[in-house]
Parts: sequence; structure tokens; C-alpha cells
Amino acid sequence: MKLTITAAIHARWGHRVDGLIHTHAWTLEATVEGDPDCDKVYPVDDLEYLLTATVEPWHGHYLTHEDVGVWKGLQPLVWDREPTVEEIARRIYASLADKLPRLIQVGLVESTEFDRSRTVRFTRD
Repeated sequence: MKLTITAAIHARWGHRVDGLIHTHAWTLEATVEGDPDCDKVYPVDDLEYLLTATVEPWHGHYLTHEDVGVWKGLQPLVWDREPTVEEIARRIYASLADKLPRLIQVGLVESTEFDRSRTVRFTRD
């Protein structure tokens, strides 16, 4: 048995996938586990802060693996891999794992603004 807490934030950034630059509203979640008898798994305000701090450097940028210049006022932030939803989730998990040893999952929901959305979950075994 385990006790977990999940915190979520909303953010907006762009990415370039399959040659198309676009922005989304994103929901970013992190789940931390704790002892089943603990009073508090993790301070939720601290968890929300870490989520926000992780994606703050992306504000004003679009994620890309190939610099194609400024797009609608957004500067490119070049990665070594195409910034698919899966790759973004991997990087968020890697960034948080050092700060949250009991992190068990990162969820990334891509856009619920329109008629569809996608969710990727990166989970520790």
C-alpha cells in the first residue's frame, strides 16, 4: 500500500513537431509517494512551485529540435530531440527526479481547448 499526492499546474508554451510550430494550453502533473501512515506526503505548494519553475524557462519560447527562427514573437529553444509530448514528459520527469526522490509519475496533458486532447504519463517502475 502507498499514499500519493498529485499536484497539477496549467501552463502555455509552444513546440515544433513534424515541422509545425504551435502552442497549447498544457496541464502538468507530478505524483509523489509517501509512507502510508504519514501525515503529509509532500507540501503541495512546494510541489506546485517545482512544476512551475521547471517550465518557466520555456515562457516566451517554442521548443524545437531545429532552429527555424522567431515565430509569432517566440524565440526557439533548441533541443537535441524533437519535442514531442513524450519527450517533454521525459524531460520534465528528469528535471524533477533529482529534486523529488519519491516522484513516481509525471503526467502531461496537451490541450483541452479544442475537440481533443492527449495525455502522456511517464512513470517510475
